[in-house]
Amino acid sequence: MSANVVLGLFGCGLLGFALVAAALRLRRFSVGVRVAAALVAGIALFVPFGDLSLAAYVRGVTGDLSISTLVLVGTACIAQLTGHRLIGQRDLRALTWLVAAAAVFLYPFALGLTPFDPYALGYGSAELVTALLLVTLAAWRARLNAVVLITIAAVVAYLGGAYESRNLWDYLIDPMVSAYALVRLLAVVGPLARGTRPSVS
Repeated sequence: MSANVVLGLFGCGLLGFALVAAALRLRRFSVGVRVAAALVAGIALFVPFGDLSLAAYVRGVTGDLSISTLVLVGTACIAQLTGHRLIGQRDLRALTWLVAAAAVFLYPFALGLTPFDPYALGYGSAELVTALLLVTLAAWRARLNAVVLITIAAVVAYLGGAYESRNLWDYLIDPMVSAYALVRLLAVVGPLARGTRPSVS
């Protein structure tokens, strides 16, 4: 099994555990129960049942998850197991805005509605690399550590060929994290437009 497949399966396994843990509100239980649940989830997600494991089936639906999704899912799993959030609300808000902006820039145009295809920029274009450098420097100056970490990790993973894809966009965002960011922003912007207090900060 190649390293690309292993990383892809690991990410999908994390996603599966995060969804189950959130549904069960695992943080309500004792540490022992959380650890036991993690072990059971690991067996259920990664041990093959028949030809494929459950994580492999998830990967077949979602594809390889972007670094942004992996970081958010990984920190969500840690929060469920330990009760400690690794990403503060300020960092999460900034990351949400950046992912949503990237998704709005990438996906509508990538559908072929215009001659301009931003997805092609992911194949080593100087424009995208320059934009990422500026975003990283601005985030570092603003002490948005999560944004800096995710951007650098995505570029390193891309340079190392962590996934089968050779497009940098696939390392930065994916439809799942894009949908999460857009829904989260709508939960904030919608109430503000109606003059009420948002339920998500």
